[in-house]
Amino acid sequence: MIKENDLAVADKQLGDDWLEDIDAELPAEIGAGAAHGKLDQRLHEKKIELGVRTWPDGREMHFKAALTDNLGEVFAKGAAALAEPLLPPAPQAPLDALRYLKKQHEWSEPLTKLEQPLWLALAHGVTRHFGVEYKLVVKINTRWGVAQSATATPRELLTTFGMSPQEFSLYKVDAVEPLPPDTPLSLQRGDCFEAQKDGKYGSAVLVSRAARGSQTIEDDVEAANETGVIARLITGGAQNYVEVRDIIVPSPPWGNSRADILIAVPATYPAGGLDAFYLGLPFTHSSGSIPNQQQAVSIEGRNWVLISWHYHESRPWNPLQDDLTTHLQHCRGYFLNRGVRQ
Repeated sequence: MIKENDLAVADKQLGDDWLEDIDAELPAEIGAGAAHGKLDQRLHEKKIELGVRTWPDGREMHFKAALTDNLGEVFAKGAAALAEPLLPPAPQAPLDALRYLKKQHEWSEPLTKLEQPLWLALAHGVTRHFGVEYKLVVKINTRWGVAQSATATPRELLTTFGMSPQEFSLYKVDAVEPLPPDTPLSLQRGDCFEAQKDGKYGSAVLVSRAARGSQTIEDDVEAANETGVIARLITGGAQNYVEVRDIIVPSPPWGNSRADILIAVPATYPAGGLDAFYLGLPFTHSSGSIPNQQQAVSIEGRNWVLISWHYHESRPWNPLQDDLTTHLQHCRGYFLNRGVRQ
């Protein structure tokens, strides 16, 4: 029987042999190109074999990349070869790290110039053996971050994400009851949670492209769509709305697993805040009636029912913190039966 130590020694010897062959196999034009910052046109389509392992001591897998691929693309291809995608997903920058194995079998510090082309990195001493440092990346609301420990408590996790445990509660996605603040979690990479404050979610942790309070609703719709939301602006009469489709909701108690909503946009937005929403019909609830429903309207040939789902009086709309994305999170609390109920 082959022992684990024997495999490690064999793997190391294979690495030694391959490392010795790397420089000889690389086209000589790479060194010349580094001198004037341009790769010979004939090599633009050339692909070379690379190695990648889960840092620091995983078993090495092989894959190919073009010399003109940048290190970010090499990073993603290496992760694909390991069958473990990077987090957060593209187009966001990964929180995982890319390293390379030096010829002395020491790992480099994480590479930071991921826009650098592979050929130039090789010319500057990066080897063809890479390591992907997978971190304990988790998500709260719309933000990804690195948890400090797999057994962090909700209180500790909220603090890591810059959210006050005195103001926010942490929930599993779709859960009604909050997680006990001081009970250790069993975190796994890719876990997703929701944080809520008086019926509102953690807007303060969102990454803003425009300063809150100065953005337009068009800015917010664009930003929301970039996160995977299906949103568009429509007009009914003299009123502007944001239509959001395919919001995932728990079924039961809802008769559908996805909902469409419509949000009225004040002319003074964002100083004039978003409030409540309309639910696209037909839609049903196991109770026999839709909770908090008000009057129905017809917009663009479809019937919608107004849902009374307002912010808590102690936490009204704040244009310096709130936007379309945070309002969508607030609205989702309605379908989960948590948060404000007035």
